[in-house]
Amino acid sequence: MKNKKKYSWRIAYINGKFTKYREKDFWRLGPMKNLPVLFSLSLVMFVGIILTVVFR
Repeated sequence: MKNKKKYSWRIAYINGKFTKYREKDFWRLGPMKNLPVLFSLSLVMFVGIILTVVFR
């Protein structure tokens, strides 16, 4: 079964009114969607640090 949901819908206050828009950011659509933002960013940071040390 294919995933029909390609975008996340968000409500934002833009130009003095609330509007509904599609969030096209792949970061919040994948497995990171269920994780808090700071936790997911820190995971990426630690993986980057580990890869930097290993491949230095």
